[in-house]
Amino acid sequence: MKKTLLFLLIMITPLFGEMTNKGEDRELVFSPNVLSGTRAPGDMLYCPSEADDAGYRAAIAALTGSAVDYFDTRAATPTLAELQNYDCVYTWANFSYFDNVAMGDVLADYVDGGGTVVLGAFCTYTSGSFLSGRIMTVGYNPVVSPTGSNHFLSSNYAGDGTTAIHNGVTAYECLYRDILVLQGAGMQDGSYLDGEIATAYRPDFKVIYTNGSGAAALGCTGDWPELIANACAAGGGLSSVPTMGKWGLGIFIGLFVLGGLFFIKRK
Repeated sequence: MKKTLLFLLIMITPLFGEMTNKGEDRELVFSPNVLSGTRAPGDMLYCPSEADDAGYRAAIAALTGSAVDYFDTRAATPTLAELQNYDCVYTWANFSYFDNVAMGDVLADYVDGGGTVVLGAFCTYTSGSFLSGRIMTVGYNPVVSPTGSNHFLSSNYAGDGTTAIHNGVTAYECLYRDILVLQGAGMQDGSYLDGEIATAYRPDFKVIYTNGSGAAALGCTGDWPELIANACAAGGGLSSVPTMGKWGLGIFIGLFVLGGLFFIKRK
């Protein structure tokens, strides 16, 4: 009898919608996992509580030069062994996680083992679907939402980031930004024009909060793929930060040329 009821539940679940954090009543249709099955330096696992976004993954992979796989955390929680196939794990929330506490706990275990975790939009959104477990506690997550809510109002990046997270990043915006304050030893890197935290990080860069997301489901624009690639690199999840940025490269080339001219003149 129990097996019959479970079977019926599985069959009828896709027929019903779920209210997302965006406020949309959407049909819950699981995406197939995309797992390469091989371990290579710099590989990333994209595992939001949202459908796959192959275009977003491809944009990040083009910057990192490594695979960006997908795991549907609405349907199941990845095991620690599965996470350890990757140098970096990136998640954000829209639908409910299969188990938001178990997800947060396994991410904390992954960080304890040396992995880098990048958190994104709605992870602190306790007014709806959110991430829980140890990863959200003061020893891991650099931020907390005092109201558990979101702005639901767009603002642009102020251009004031100073760490490798914003290396080469010039512009981005997002409508879906959590209302955040720092917690514990968390440190801020960059802000939005309205004063909201743009990104924050644990001092060792092993947990980074990116306040928004470049996924198509949210419609935010700008240098989100580069921001995520940089965040993974900052935590040691990639062999190096993908780029020194357009201005940095120009300055480097200019100094190199001037140095060469100075050397020739002296000779």
